[in-house]
Amino acid sequence: MKISIVIPCYNVGQYLTRCIESVLSQTYSHLEVILIDDGSTDSTATISQSFVALDARVQYFYQENSGVSVARNLGIEKASGTKIMFLDADDYITSTMLADLVLALPNDNQRLLSICGMYHVKNGVTTKNSGFSRLVALQKPQINTNEILTLFEYESLSSPCCKLYDLELLQQYQIRFHASITYQEDLIFNLDYFKQVESVIIVPSFHYYYIEHPTSSSIKYHKQLFAALPIIYEQLQSYPDFKNREDYIKRFFLFQILNNLNNTHHSDSDMTLKEQCQSVRQILNSDIYAFCQSALKTNSVHFLLKFLITFKCYSGIVLFYKSYRILK
Repeated sequence: MKISIVIPCYNVGQYLTRCIESVLSQTYSHLEVILIDDGSTDSTATISQSFVALDARVQYFYQENSGVSVARNLGIEKASGTKIMFLDADDYITSTMLADLVLALPNDNQRLLSICGMYHVKNGVTTKNSGFSRLVALQKPQINTNEILTLFEYESLSSPCCKLYDLELLQQYQIRFHASITYQEDLIFNLDYFKQVESVIIVPSFHYYYIEHPTSSSIKYHKQLFAALPIIYEQLQSYPDFKNREDYIKRFFLFQILNNLNNTHHSDSDMTLKEQCQSVRQILNSDIYAFCQSALKTNSVHFLLKFLITFKCYSGIVLFYKSYRILK
């Protein structure tokens, strides 16, 4: 079984060698590495081409800067393996990751998918992903199609990494990353894909090192942050265990609402005070907020912010975040 590893690259020269070497040192060697250069202006191209010359399994493709989703989609088009995996260029993996993921698949059923755990590395400190740790603690080696949202609740659907996707399924159902969405696009991709999965095999090991930087997607400003939420909500409703997970899903969307409110007041935002108030109004009058507002009562939210949200004091919310940022 040949595995295609797609690595989008954008100005990652200082990390790229470590990333590629972690793939080429896999104990499972039947693989190809597909490097997609998203318009880099540093040493990314030079490093990539040096590995192409060194190892026939490495391929390099260049595109004008179009974003990580477009880069991954190009990687899907260029892939020739049976299975495909995504790896970010500033991250790296253990030498036995592919072997463990492949070994976990009992047969060639394309609707089986294996996943493993992720380490988070921040300021030199390495910790295991808590959601996957709790998932492993359930001692359920297999998650069936009618309980897929178990993975959502245990934070194992938000990343395309640590998973072996079937390339034929991606092609058959035209599953791709949304190029116009810059936040939660990975979750949308997974919710599209997991509809076609019969069973998920849990590999109770941690193999992927996610390196968090100040420019990581979860930290930076996103202009269209709210755009993904209606899509995610519609997708979640199509899963058979939606009702069983509704309490968690409400908490998830409440967190996203709060994240959107915070994002509106991000230091990199160029929105005027009037535009910020309009954005807050749009968020709190959305169907998404109507769905999850009951979770506001039972979750730990600053009492003043909870009051302002409950009574939809739009300008008060704007002032709350401005004051918070000044005091911070």
